[in-house]
Amino acid sequence: MFNRLLKRLAAQCVIYHLWKQRNNVLHNQITQSPSAIYRLIDREMRNTITARRNRKQFQDLMAKWMH
Repeated sequence: MFNRLLKRLAAQCVIYHLWKQRNNVLHNQITQSPSAIYRLIDREMRNTITARRNRKQFQDLMAKWMH
């Protein structure tokens, strides 16, 4: 169950940040390095998990993400 939830969260986060990067390149001519995008994705995943840490299904998710 944890793996499925983590995969879904990560997929949503990656799609969002790639789409945001695409729009920045097309509309603002601003690019970011892959490592900067990775840091944004990692930070958003940590924030999402931390914000929901009191829910039963999110209790052990941070350990899985960090592993």
